[in-house]
Order: sequence, then structure tokens, then C-alpha cells
Amino acid sequence: MPLLPGERLNQRYRIVSLLAQGGYGTVYRAWDTVARQDVVVKEYLDSAVETQKLLRQEARQLSQLHHPQLPTFLDHFAIEGSGQYLVSQFIDGVDLQSLLAQYGSLPSDLIIGWLQGVCRPLAYLHQQGRYHLNIKPANIRITPGGDVFLVDTGLPGLGIRPFIGDSSGYGAPEQQAQGEVGATSDIYSLGATLYTLLTGQVPAKSLSRESGLVDLKPPREVNPNVEPYLSLVAMRAMSLRSDARYETVADFAVALQRPSGYREPEQAGGRRTAVSPPNPAPPPRLPVSRRRQMERRTIVALSVILALVLGLIGVFGYVNFEPPDEISEVEATATIQSAVIAALTAIAPTSTPLPIPTTPPTPTPRPLITSTGSQMLYIPGGIFRLGNDEGENDEKPSLWVRLDAYYMDETEVTNAAYAQCVEAEACDPPDSSRSAYYDTYYGDPDYGNYPVVFVSWYDAATFCEWRGGRLPSEAEWEKAASFDAEQTIKLRYPWGDEFDGERLNFCDVNCDRENANGRFNDGFRDTAPVGSYANGRSPLGLYDMTGNVMEWVADWYNSRAYQNASDTNPLGPPEGQYKSIRGGSWLSAADELTTTTRSSFDPTVSRTNLGFRCAAAVP
Repeated sequence: MPLLPGERLNQRYRIVSLLAQGGYGTVYRAWDTVARQDVVVKEYLDSAVETQKLLRQEARQLSQLHHPQLPTFLDHFAIEGSGQYLVSQFIDGVDLQSLLAQYGSLPSDLIIGWLQGVCRPLAYLHQQGRYHLNIKPANIRITPGGDVFLVDTGLPGLGIRPFIGDSSGYGAPEQQAQGEVGATSDIYSLGATLYTLLTGQVPAKSLSRESGLVDLKPPREVNPNVEPYLSLVAMRAMSLRSDARYETVADFAVALQRPSGYREPEQAGGRRTAVSPPNPAPPPRLPVSRRRQMERRTIVALSVILALVLGLIGVFGYVNFEPPDEISEVEATATIQSAVIAALTAIAPTSTPLPIPTTPPTPTPRPLITSTGSQMLYIPGGIFRLGNDEGENDEKPSLWVRLDAYYMDETEVTNAAYAQCVEAEACDPPDSSRSAYYDTYYGDPDYGNYPVVFVSWYDAATFCEWRGGRLPSEAEWEKAASFDAEQTIKLRYPWGDEFDGERLNFCDVNCDRENANGRFNDGFRDTAPVGSYANGRSPLGLYDMTGNVMEWVADWYNSRAYQNASDTNPLGPPEGQYKSIRGGSWLSAADELTTTTRSSFDPTVSRTNLGFRCAAAVP
């Protein structure tokens, strides 16, 4: 039976109320009659000598933790035959579980701020070599001043304890199986907390997911109002594989930030206090313009000139006077006015029109030369339509996405370039040194400029990282293959909308497949040297974006990926069984070679017609 209000512990702590009760013990709010402050007392019912020893060690470590968003550890004691107790600072405020119970799913802007706030003390714990292992909405408290606190550590020093009961959905599979845990175990719990706050539902248990008994619905399927990118963040953080989650708490915090250009959700207006319109700004005060006045000497000069003109007119009229026949008064007046105007014009300054300034065009950044000697081309950022509504089901629905600018390899990675990574002992050699029809291939100087093959997704990712880059996302690959920046249109093939078998290396007359196209002969039965088809380049200048070899990209494959994709720098699903492949190969038929065609392979496999190219962020 839990302690009742008014009971005293260790002749010092008077119980005020019961805060929580679980399988490992009970948590109370109490009053420290000595220090005269509110405290939290955690009661552990196991009073065994070995447990006392472990708890004393934990207490010493807790006393060394000092962070403004963690409760201060105050005391530790044991009562024989009863249990052991840890005492810490009481944090006044409300926990997120209570807010969830009161309001249901919460606004994303609040959630982002709260969880980014929690990441700071959690990152501190990880830097100290400790894990929390008890992150859930009930253990995140918001003070009346708006500060965020992370409370109630899981005390891993007592052994890895799984979440139990209603909280079991917050535990990573390795924690629930009481296996080896790490920082990514806490990141899983952060993702589960995000999931719950967005949807109002605790996510499916990790061990049940791992066994295939249940599937985890993306938050956006549970609550359609969830922003797509937050749905992806939660799903990646809750990946069953720890190496597929965010690597650090800082990475998770950055992922929570709304992507650049992402439209913020509409917020409802205030329900009680109307917002007064701002006071109108006073009209701008225009500078008083002064009329230009002629200098006195200019007036005198003009008067003299006018008198001379009038005198000449008078003399001319007297000498040549004839009785007026048909000259009207109007014509005479006009003649005099013309003469005056001509005289004034002769002495007036003539203004020279200023040339219209021209805006110089923004130069395209120069290509990057990589450490292996290859070249990367600049791909401008902006809006681009991903997918094809007239293509296969996994290419639908098409959607407008915004990509940041990036660089991408002009050609596929060659045998010679990959060999440099192997020589540096950063990469494993290809699984085979031959290809489909070339007995010697990798390692043979004659094929140094041919695309490397027989490399897995992990081999490709390792090479790109070694060279200072990464694999491109599906969206980045598709834009580089199909987007014409000058006309702002997307092409079905890199060169246009009509297939042309002379612009790529594909399954033509040299191919043994039944659906080979006998009307074309590209001259190769296997791979071709990279950059062999200059007339097949994409509008942005990249070679062999279709044909020659298929190319690994960064994304996990999902046939419905575009249905829930982010509209800013989409990265594909956070986890999966297969990695996406783009571009087709020398073994592909014409209908498999559009710029939107998607395919996939197990990331551990390698193939004779499968290679890759790298991308990189703009420096």
C-alpha cells in the first residue's frame, strides 16, 4: 500500500500526495521539513543489499549532474524492510501527459518548442555518458514560467528496465528486450513522445512491430493535420534499427525545425481576447520641393537677347514692309513666338538622358573538382515536380517539392575513382573484379573510365562519405536527370520527351533479353565508358542519367512514398527493407528508362549493372 498524506519518511519528509505508481516503485510529492521546500521522493521497494549498493552508486552519479533543466538531486536513504528512497527537487508546473489528456493532440509549434527544449538536458546527459531511458510525456514538465524540465530518470545503473504497462510504446526494442542500449534508445523515446503529442495515441509497441504482429501507422495517417515533415521525423526516430535513427539528440532537434520555405500551419485566432489592430502609421512626410530660381544675371541676359530679337524683327519688317494681303494676325504672332523660342533654346542647357542600368546575370557556380579528379556540377535550388501521374503506381501522385541547391557528379563513379578509396583502406573492393561480359574489369587500366559495379548500397555510401559527399536523394536525382532550368520544364528522358536509342547505352541489338530493341545499336554489349553519349546529357549537363548502369540513391524505397512526402527536400521513408535505385542500365528496355522510373534492391546486394554517383551540399 502506498504511503498516505501526512506520513513521514526518515523523520524529515512529510508525504503530500501520490504522483505515480508503477512496477518498480512509487513517486510522491513531499515536504522537506528541514529545508522547508517541496521535493519528490522516489521509493524503490527492493531493499536487497545488492540493490542498495547499486542505488548508492546511482545516487553519487546523480549528485554530480548539474543542468538548469534537470531537477537537483538532494538525498538518498534506505529504510530496512521497507525500501530505498531518492529525493530530488520538485518542479512545479504541468507535464505533457496532463496537457494531452486535457486537450488531445497539441499544436505542432508548441510541440516543436517543448521537444527541442528537452533535447538540451538530454544532450547533456549523453555527454556525461548517461542515458535517461524513461522519456515520455509524463516526464516532461512545463513550469509556470514556460521552462522545460526533463524529470524522473530511468536509473540504468540498476539494470536496463523496459517501459511497462501503458508506457511500453515509448521503449526502443533493445530496451524492451533488456539488451544493449545507447543514445539512440533515448532518441526512439523522443520520437514516440513526438508521435503521441501529434496524434493523441501511444505508438505500437516496438517488440510487437519487430515481430511483425503490428505495423506502425505514420502520424499523418492517424491525424491528417500533422505536417508531413514531422510525421517523417517521428517515423525515423522510431526506426527499429538503431543505426537508422538520428545519430544524436542534436540531429533530432535540428530535424524538428520547420524546413526553409515550408508553410506554417494556420493557427486559430484567440478565443477570449480580441487582438487590437495596430495603430495606423502616420502618412510619410514628403520633403518640400523648392522651385529652381534663375540667377539675376541670367534674367538680364535673356532680357537683352529678347530685346535684340524684337529689334531685328522690327527692322526687318520696316525694310520689307508691304501692305498685308493674306497674312493673318495669328500667323504673325506664331512667327514671333517661334523666333523667341529658337533664341531661348539656343542658350538653354540640353539634358543628356541617363542610360538604363542593366542587371548582370547571376553566374552559375563553377564545377567542383573532387579529390578523385572527377567533376561535380551545380544543380540550382527551387520548385520542381517530383513523380509522374501518368507513370507506374509508385511514381504517383506527383507533387511539387522545393529543393535546396546542391552539387552532383557529372558522371557515374568510375573504377579508377573507386580504386582510390580502396587504396586508402576506406572502401571494400567490389564483390567481383569482372563484369557480365568483360573477364577483367575492376583493376584493369583499360576499364578505369568505366562505371564501377558490384558494389552494395553501403559501399556506395561509404565512398561518397570518404570523398566528402553523400548519395543523392531520389528527388535530387530526378531533378538532375530531367529538369530544364531555362524552360522550367521537366523531361521524360534526359534529352526530351521522345525515346532515342542512340543517346544512351541500353538493351538494344547487343542485348540477350527477349524485349531487346533491335532497331538500335549503341556499340556496347556491357557497360560503356562514362560520358560516351554527349547527346544524351540532361539539360543540367549530367551524363548517363538513364542507361549504362542503375544507380543507388539515399532513400529507403516505399511504393507509396510520394503520398506522405515532405514538400521541402524530401528524403523518403525513415526506414525500410530496400533502397531505391534510379536510371536503368545497359540491360534495361526502353520502357524502364524514363527519368521518373523507380526500382529497388536490398542494400546489401551488388549487381553487374548497378553503380552510383555522389551528391554534395553547396559549400
